[in-house]
Amino acid sequence: LSLTSLSDDEGEGAAALVAEPGVEIARGEGRLPLRIEAAEELVYLVQVDIGPFKGVSVGEAVFKSEQESPESNEVGAFEAVFKASHLGYELNHRLYSRYVSGEETVLESSDTQRGSESRRRKLRVGPREGIWTSEYSFDGHCSGCDNKDHFVHPSLPWNKRGHCKKCKSGAHRVWREMRSRAVPAHTLDFLSVIYLIRSLVDSEVVRVEESLIEKDRLWTLNMEISGERAVAVPLGEFACSRVLLDATKPESEPDGGEFGGLFGMQGTLELWVHAETGVLVQIGGEIPIGPMDLGVKIRLKEAKGTPKAFAATAR
Repeated sequence: LSLTSLSDDEGEGAAALVAEPGVEIARGEGRLPLRIEAAEELVYLVQVDIGPFKGVSVGEAVFKSEQESPESNEVGAFEAVFKASHLGYELNHRLYSRYVSGEETVLESSDTQRGSESRRRKLRVGPREGIWTSEYSFDGHCSGCDNKDHFVHPSLPWNKRGHCKKCKSGAHRVWREMRSRAVPAHTLDFLSVIYLIRSLVDSEVVRVEESLIEKDRLWTLNMEISGERAVAVPLGEFACSRVLLDATKPESEPDGGEFGGLFGMQGTLELWVHAETGVLVQIGGEIPIGPMDLGVKIRLKEAKGTPKAFAATAR
């Protein structure tokens, strides 16, 4: 593990990790480092296109980063919460990725959805007996047990209560057997990629490839800076770089399965990030909300704890 403070100050308090404005996690030679700000919070307006109606507000997304004190074995964490509702469909989706220190930095992440549908996923990426490994767990609807909490009343009065066959209740879901597989060193989850873009913007390259794990499926993620322009969002107008994210399946992976990006967004994602700091200003793509895939934009409206250089050109 290698950590570097991003502070410009070398005075008192430099040893207190939680007091610093940012740390860098080195990810090995030839790989971009991952930066974690001490206490950053970004709030976004979520807007979708519904037929002829463009930019309909359906909710908000909140992204946070945090660091732990030196007494903790946790280096820091990212969190993203997406809340939206449309035509009676409710979505509350939380992503959480924490980095734990040791001989190598280990990623532990969770993916939890509540609302009209419920599910839970957990992921660990790190060395096991010298081999970089991902360990993936997920829940599913219970197929049958003696737990009376999983029993439901019959639709006909002369029938007996029985085990629920399938429903949307999170209380009726149970954990499945963990899936384990080998992965390249320092493989990332998608939430971490959003923050890795800051190192890409700060580097001298415009395109990189990273290994990405989604559930227990391995992808090659292409990250490319492609163009610059001013982007207006509720917080103001920002000088931005466009970053394209596109996932392809390595030849070693079996066919089948569609890639699901941030909050399940589909296809090539177009991100506009602040040209100097890489802070995410706007995301564009498609997202499944209930039975429909809707065009979506996630646009910045509030920001706290960002790098000093992050500023709008106009408000």
